[in-house]
Amino acid sequence: MRWLRFSLLVLFVAVLQASMAMNVVAITQMRISPDLLLILLVYLAIKCDSYDAIITSFALGLAVDIISPSMGPYFLSFGIIGTGLAHVRKIILLKRTQQQAATIFIVGVIAGCVAKILAGLTGTTSPVNSVFAIFAASAYSAIVYFLIKWFVDAAARWMGIGVHRFGVHSGT
Repeated sequence: MRWLRFSLLVLFVAVLQASMAMNVVAITQMRISPDLLLILLVYLAIKCDSYDAIITSFALGLAVDIISPSMGPYFLSFGIIGTGLAHVRKIILLKRTQQQAATIFIVGVIAGCVAKILAGLTGTTSPVNSVFAIFAASAYSAIVYFLIKWFVDAAARWMGIGVHRFGVHSGT
């Protein structure tokens, strides 16, 4: 993993997700938009080594916390769930795009609900999201993954995921 490139990609995606560009693809009056950092979380947790997947999960959670109104719940929920997914993928292979999209939906729902619970425990005045918005954003992210999978694969190769030390592609 090339960490400088990972940092630049996370910065780019976080700025894109926080920008007005996401309002273009937002649906309903609740402004439900796909969570690009969630898509990256699942993809990197599936494709990276366990050690790298744990680091990237917590880093992506921090990026979500920085662009969200409440600080802390996504760092913990993305980190813990991404770590669990990195260990589960050793048992369950998630190679097909449909399986990865279903995983994005499931992880999005679980991470959103855990973040909502954690935000409620801290007494944050602004709730994270409604349960409907969590389900809808997770489903929208899973659907969008089919459209941007090629870009995510290209970004992963750019970061050095699946490329061994001497430049040979491992085929993952």
